[in-house]
Amino acid sequence: MNKKLTTDIYSYLNNQKNVLLIGPTDSGKTWYVKNTLIPFLQSKNLEVVYFSDPDFSLDSIPNKDSVVIVDEIEIFFDQDFLTSRSIEDKPYYSAEYLAKVKNWHKNLAKLTNPSLFVLTRNDDKEISNIVRNLKTTDWGAEVKCLVFTKKDR
Repeated sequence: MNKKLTTDIYSYLNNQKNVLLIGPTDSGKTWYVKNTLIPFLQSKNLEVVYFSDPDFSLDSIPNKDSVVIVDEIEIFFDQDFLTSRSIEDKPYYSAEYLAKVKNWHKNLAKLTNPSLFVLTRNDDKEISNIVRNLKTTDWGAEVKCLVFTKKDR
């Protein structure tokens, strides 16, 4: 386990900052969040609310001081980058998925708590593009981008 990643995330959240945690499919991001990060944050007396996706109700967040973790969000920041790299004939994002993500973004825009957003990207170039260039999410949250790798689990 990468203790630096855990303490860095804690530091940002404790200072009312948002974090975007980016890593590949099946790298253990969700396992890490549930089994390492959340217990660590709770040991530091932070109240943590976890959502497995952005289809959540703000009413389920007990107070404005709670740290919110939203697993498996999506962004459009790198849509052109992903589309240009796709070899498929069909669009990279379906119209149905685009509409779903836009609704997620409307929901996420209402979130004022310090938050950790978990994003999946599989290619090193896709991940480094986001880390180098993304400062604010599609829904207006300023974020610090951190990379998750299998060794962080």
